[in-house]
Amino acid sequence: MEVLEQKKEIVDWILTLDNTEVLNDIYKFKNQSSAFNFDEEFAKAITSDELKAKTTEFLKSLPWKK
Repeated sequence: MEVLEQKKEIVDWILTLDNTEVLNDIYKFKNQSSAFNFDEEFAKAITSDELKAKTTEFLKSLPWKK
């Protein structure tokens, strides 16, 4: 299916929608920022020590059978 056909099919489908939740979700998706800022995301990441501690904690919490 070509892009123009896909667009037309989606537009036709949206025109028939009455569900406000679906329309709101589509609107939110449309307004999402698709820009990815690596430096900003990297600054929010956890450190390797935090990862190791969380992984160890998780593994210890599992119900291991001996």
